Amino acid sequence: MSQTNTAIVDVLRAEAPSSDGRRARSQASRSKIIQAMMDLIESGDMNPSTANVAKKAGVGLRSLFRHFEDKDAILREVDAILVKAYRPIIEAPYSSDDWRERLMELIERRCEVSEAIAPYRISTTAARRRSQFLKENFQRLYDTEKARLNSILPSKFHTDTPPGRAILVAMSFDSWRMLREDEHLSASETVEAVKQMVGDVIARMDD
Repeated sequence: MSQTNTAIVDVLRAEAPSSDGRRARSQASRSKIIQAMMDLIESGDMNPSTANVAKKAGVGLRSLFRHFEDKDAILREVDAILVKAYRPIIEAPYSSDDWRERLMELIERRCEVSEAIAPYRISTTAARRRSQFLKENFQRLYDTEKARLNSILPSKFHTDTPPGRAILVAMSFDSWRMLREDEHLSASETVEAVKQMVGDVIARMDD
């Protein structure tokens, strides 16, 4: 895949091909369709049509629908690939026992992942109003992010408190996108800006 990054390519290559010829051809077609969807999104098409996906994959539209019942089914596969590629970054052991240092490390990880998956996150954000799958997927992600934060933070900073909500917002993808795209900060500047916002919230509570 010319557009996708190394972590995603590694996940796709790890999928073992079937030894059965017919099944292998079917898997190859599915992979082409998934790759086409990902390439279109990464190239700037935030809402690829199934016709464009089929054309990019080099398959007929009828063939696409033999493998996937609708566009959401393709997006489920894309989501599974992204989770497999980037969950290890988020869930890796922390290098410190101090909750403040862990929080700063989590900010770095989230910014790294946001940098990698931004086109997909933007694309699915725009489409989630029409898709029950995307709505549910975003809710699961939101709940998981809150739970991961709460596992680090002292109770006075949990996400059901005002300072905790401020931290949650500061570390969100929307904040990352504003800093990167609207404020035109570099990746490293964005990390430092998020750290400062979160640090300011903590400092006010500690005063």
